[in-house]
Amino acid sequence: MRKIMMLCAAMLCFAGVAAAQNDTTATLAADPAPAAASKMSSSSAYPWQVGTNFTYQRFDIGKGNANLYGVHTSVARWLGDSWFGLEGAVTASFGRATPTVREQLVFYGGGAKVGKRTGKYQPWAHFLVGGAHDRFNQGIGPAAFNTFGIMGGGGVDIQWRSHIAWRAQVDYLGTHFGGVWQKSVTVGGGIVFDF
Repeated sequence: MRKIMMLCAAMLCFAGVAAAQNDTTATLAADPAPAAASKMSSSSAYPWQVGTNFTYQRFDIGKGNANLYGVHTSVARWLGDSWFGLEGAVTASFGRATPTVREQLVFYGGGAKVGKRTGKYQPWAHFLVGGAHDRFNQGIGPAAFNTFGIMGGGGVDIQWRSHIAWRAQVDYLGTHFGGVWQKSVTVGGGIVFDF
């Protein structure tokens, strides 16, 4: 578990080092973009992106599904003017597996993100690898588990201001609790800040 967290932290650090290698002299001499165009762009002027979503998750618990609600947060670093970036994310969801059993699921991971960075509508996709922690109250057996997890999916950011956008997102979440793959779907919507 610690190795996965260290890997995610290292990926974000390397993103900052890679971004520091950009040549800034060309951007200083360039003419500023027209004000109308800046409202529809998240270009290289804003390489960092932080987002938070309200999420609904249909979590596969083996013999049924649990409806979980929570928060998805992400930090992405776009590399230069490319459509490629590195992303770290955490999703925490809460709900009930049965009327008497409460369930909490946390996914955390890092990986690659690709997407369009100009225009009012900016579609994107990502693939994250990390870990998952499941906790629930029950009378017998262990109450918490840790395992490997993957998240893949995408969405669209709808630009509202030059550095603020609304986000709609759909993801597949795969976890491996108890030696069996659980396949879940997460749907969310929220806000994104570029800086």
